[in-house]
Amino acid sequence: MMPRLKISYDKEIISKLMSKLNLKNKHEVPKIQKIILNMGLGEDGADGKKLKACVDDMALIAGQKPVITKFKKSISNFKTRKGSNAGVKVTLRSNKMYEFIDRLVNIALPRIKDFRGLSSKSIDNSFNYSFGVKEHIIFPEVNFDKVDKIRGLDITIVTTSKTKEGALELLKEFNFPLNSKKNWGNMAKKSAIEKNLRRIKLVKKYAKRRAALKKIIKNKKLELSERFAAQLKLNKLPKNSAKIRIRNRCEISGRPHGVYRKLKISRIALRDMASSGKIPGITKSSW
Repeated sequence: MMPRLKISYDKEIISKLMSKLNLKNKHEVPKIQKIILNMGLGEDGADGKKLKACVDDMALIAGQKPVITKFKKSISNFKTRKGSNAGVKVTLRSNKMYEFIDRLVNIALPRIKDFRGLSSKSIDNSFNYSFGVKEHIIFPEVNFDKVDKIRGLDITIVTTSKTKEGALELLKEFNFPLNSKKNWGNMAKKSAIEKNLRRIKLVKKYAKRRAALKKIIKNKKLELSERFAAQLKLNKLPKNSAKIRIRNRCEISGRPHGVYRKLKISRIALRDMASSGKIPGITKSSW
């Protein structure tokens, strides 16, 4: 029986991609050629039982018997020896490939905790899409009670696309949950900057009040009860109204480390701006 996604690709997706990518011939339409699944073994490669467990789990996930990959070189820093077990790999094509995509998109990925979608930037120069899964137990075929260790999984989707736009549109038509143009990292940086600005405003608002209360607390000539009352009033003020709550952050990236106080930007932001010619008079030196 032909997979559901294969029928959908032939009847609907090809015509949609032709109109979106302005293609005249249907043979120019990008398609998914194969899917490669890879699971690294690490130190478990030397253990026969753990190796068998990895092979069995991968066979359940892919629906196909995996191949055990070997190290081609011996690298002492990585503690790898030539010929030893490196990982477990499966290459899916035709019907099994479409069935795996259906299970991956509709069942496995939604089971990831706090899932925000896949990055739309993970396309290489050959216009293939790669991403990692931290826990292989997101696939319902794997029995959690029998799993000895939670392992990661690398998934590479090889396409015939000749452009990045074509590859992205192809994945979108297969309902891959690619996140929008929102950059979650930039959003986090902006929120950190805004939080710091709110603290600065709060410090300015309560500066005189805090200074007056501190003056009373430090004055040893006053009675102890009066100084203690001032301390209680100081404790009731917002925590973020204290000057020490302000963080010296870069106003461009929100980075808290390596910030020039006079410029109010980090060393990395300064380097990027200088490289792009936005700061006149700065030249790059090498020695």
